[in-house]
Amino acid sequence: MDIDTTKPHVGRVYDYVLGGHHNYEVDRNAAAAIMKLVPTYPKWAKLNRWFIQLVGQQWAEAGITSVLDLASGLPTQGHLNDYLPEARILFSDIDPVSVIYGEQILADRPNMRYLQADLRDPSPLLAAAAQFFGADRRIALGCIGIIYMMDDERSRDLLRRMHAFCAPGSVLALSFIVPRGASAAQQLNGAAALAGVKVYPRTPEEMAALIKPWKVHDCRPLVDWLGLEDFLTQEEYELNPFEMLGLIAHH
Repeated sequence: MDIDTTKPHVGRVYDYVLGGHHNYEVDRNAAAAIMKLVPTYPKWAKLNRWFIQLVGQQWAEAGITSVLDLASGLPTQGHLNDYLPEARILFSDIDPVSVIYGEQILADRPNMRYLQADLRDPSPLLAAAAQFFGADRRIALGCIGIIYMMDDERSRDLLRRMHAFCAPGSVLALSFIVPRGASAAQQLNGAAALAGVKVYPRTPEEMAALIKPWKVHDCRPLVDWLGLEDFLTQEEYELNPFEMLGLIAHH
């Protein structure tokens, strides 16, 4: 796999702010520049990872046995593989660094696989998932930390195709960004551009419409899901151009 270390990658930037080591100087420089514009970025990254952990706990308690995780990042300590060690889990990411290290981390887990996939064209991923899961299509779909970096058309197409792939009884976990103020999108994208991406903030109503035919079961701020209402100070909250929400939907 070709790894471009001359440009930052949002997944590696995310890894760095979480305290990881699978990143390069270009990613660390981008993270520093982003934090000048959005100083709370590391806190939101942590909330996103903690939401994954909460979802993993809930799925373990529900007896989930099949998981398809989109834009997984690194399945290091505290990812779904820790909470669902017996489940069949197909991880995926577009970043070759995540895939290479992910394969190494999961080398002794025959019930888990890591696949390089571009969610803008989910056909190869769905073909691999059909082979991986076989006839068992009652799946828990992880979509945490990615939809806010995809436009409406591609997000809608991805989630509809995933719904068509999954059987009734499947569940979707998703996080998304809600703008706070008229200039939120502009401020967010000024920071996101430093990692080479564009961000698409959406209201809960827009998100519910976008994910159809998935049906929203529960949707609230990540700090509410995690019981961390005081995680951001009042000053940090007021200066922050966005809020991050977690959503659980059913097939």
